[in-house]
Amino acid sequence: MAQTIWIHKLADAKKPEAAGMDYLCEHLFQDLTRSGKLTKLKGWNPTPDASAKDGATYRALFCDSCAKNHNNGNVRMAKEPVLV
Repeated sequence: MAQTIWIHKLADAKKPEAAGMDYLCEHLFQDLTRSGKLTKLKGWNPTPDASAKDGATYRALFCDSCAKNHNNGNVRMAKEPVLV
């Protein structure tokens, strides 16, 4: 069974900081929430075609761990509000 990768939608103002991606994995979301900004460090993996079970694809930014564990269909949308 594949590991589920939770993604969070970014506000338009934050997209330039996220290499133009629309979503962040949970780990980068936690870093952004804690620091208030995205820092391009080791572990910066733009994934323009992250896919969910229903076939939807998302432009997501993953940390190294999530990028390593990404398989087709294991992305899920988090229920938290959009980051501003």
